[in-house]
Amino acid sequence: MKKIRIGIAGAGNAGMMHLKSLTGGNFSEAEVVAICDKTGRLEALKSEIPSDVKVYAEYSAMLADKACDAVIITTPHFFHPEMAIAAFKAGCHVFCEKPAGVFTENVKEMNRAAVESGKIFSMHFNRRLEPVFIKLKEMIASGETGAVKRISWTTTDWFRTDAYFASGTWRGTWKGEGGGLLLNQCIHNLDIWQNLFGMPDKVRSSCSFGKFHDNMEVEDEVTAIFNYKNGTSGVFIASTGESPGTNRLEIFCDNGKLIVENRQIKFYKTEGPVDDFCRKTKTGFGEPKSNLIEIEIDGKADLSKGMLKNFVEAVSGKAPLLVDGKEGLKSLELANAIILSSWLDKTVSIPVDDKLYRKELQKRISSSTLKKNVEHQVFDLKDSFK
Repeated sequence: MKKIRIGIAGAGNAGMMHLKSLTGGNFSEAEVVAICDKTGRLEALKSEIPSDVKVYAEYSAMLADKACDAVIITTPHFFHPEMAIAAFKAGCHVFCEKPAGVFTENVKEMNRAAVESGKIFSMHFNRRLEPVFIKLKEMIASGETGAVKRISWTTTDWFRTDAYFASGTWRGTWKGEGGGLLLNQCIHNLDIWQNLFGMPDKVRSSCSFGKFHDNMEVEDEVTAIFNYKNGTSGVFIASTGESPGTNRLEIFCDNGKLIVENRQIKFYKTEGPVDDFCRKTKTGFGEPKSNLIEIEIDGKADLSKGMLKNFVEAVSGKAPLLVDGKEGLKSLELANAIILSSWLDKTVSIPVDDKLYRKELQKRISSSTLKKNVEHQVFDLKDSFK
């Protein structure tokens, strides 16, 4: 069987991680045939790139050679939509790093191009493969938990140093990255949020920009309140400046409360629906009895390799795609809504006014006074996965 020929766009942290995965004997149905990067760092990385992988300085040249059946896009966020659209027009399937883009307007164009091309468009949201979230989704979908009433997620375990932001000219800037914590780190959490609970109707937030870091100007602390049409509410708290951090998801539902922490689920299940007890009991201070159930979780997944495997199998027609480009639009919409609410200091509705968001983003790009200290480095992303 002919192997799927893959080209990688970008030789930074994510690009090199995917290169190592695909050339490490893990994929019999795919091979890396090309890599491109215009920063000039490929020369320094040549010892890590197999000799049979063709090196390009320009993405357009890699596509023009028609050597690839699929491309993996790992460049800075602003370039994702235009590079994906170019790949679809060249007849390539696309595996795109998160986020899908910086603002929803051109990510919608990205999805239209995918549909028109008939090619596979996969987003790299690897936390979907976490057994704990797979189990949690099963419990909610089956009705075991009862209706979800309130959600609280504190995810402050995304600690980053100034050296991280110094590793690229684009990192931590409005012009180069278009956002910070929400677009680069917590986009994973926002993807899980919308996958488990759906999209809220309204968002109110407070963000801090460059609070913990000298070498960036984008959001590095977030508190957001989500409200749903059905009355469900949620609070989302995140930071890249706290250590030790916390990653704790609490879900209050009609059949009790779930706590998700350290890849474990604790279900404090009540002996009947909480709503029924509240409305029918004759006592003033009593509560429904509950029992602690520690939910068994089926191991730990190989997240990024698992997503790549699914992409290759989807291209081969052997498996349905787990996360498509439309899912990438949802998490980005949440991120945009949170940032826009903080910028405007008011509640915003979803779907986001994408033209207003783009206008407000451009204001920050134009008025930026950040002078970055840059020391280019490629980090091993295994230290990022906790």
